Amino acid sequence: MWSSRDIALITMFAVLSFINFAVVLQTFTLLTGIQGIGYGVDIIGAILATVGFLMFQGRRWRIAVGGILLYFLSLPLDFGGGSFNVIIRITIILKMFIKDIVINSFYGYFERRNKMIWLAIGQSVYFSMISPFFDILFFSLFVPFEILAPLLILVIFMLPLILGVSLTGGYIGYKIYKRLEKLPLPVESIH
Repeated sequence: MWSSRDIALITMFAVLSFINFAVVLQTFTLLTGIQGIGYGVDIIGAILATVGFLMFQGRRWRIAVGGILLYFLSLPLDFGGGSFNVIIRITIILKMFIKDIVINSFYGYFERRNKMIWLAIGQSVYFSMISPFFDILFFSLFVPFEILAPLLILVIFMLPLILGVSLTGGYIGYKIYKRLEKLPLPVESIH
């Protein structure tokens, strides 16, 4: 059974991610008119994802459930294919589910070796680098590839920027988590 702390963390990170979508990413897209620009400027999302991942301490399905909540919260936004586009937003759930399975599988290994900084940075890089290609692959099921070609070119062009943002966001997120660990908050033991 999940604790109220888990539910509160899931809700908090989903709402913070929604605010990041609504304020930062949607604004960049609206100002530039370039769909996909958010992939290269989402340092806040990388930080939130890293802190959230570390706060869940390797417990399964928290990231996936947060993705489901973020899916519903993001529906009214005009980000990633128009508002109330139910099909396009499914990638949020799918990516979070895959991230939950893949990254949490390595949590115990890195925790036992005291190398959580590498897992924190690794999960940020993994998610940021896989995310745009997963979106393009999924979108290609519904629209001709010719429409997606400019997005693919933009993503390939922005790969160094995406990598830099994810590395920086993962590192900053890890440092924030280490600061939060020092706060006198009631922390549950996972053992």
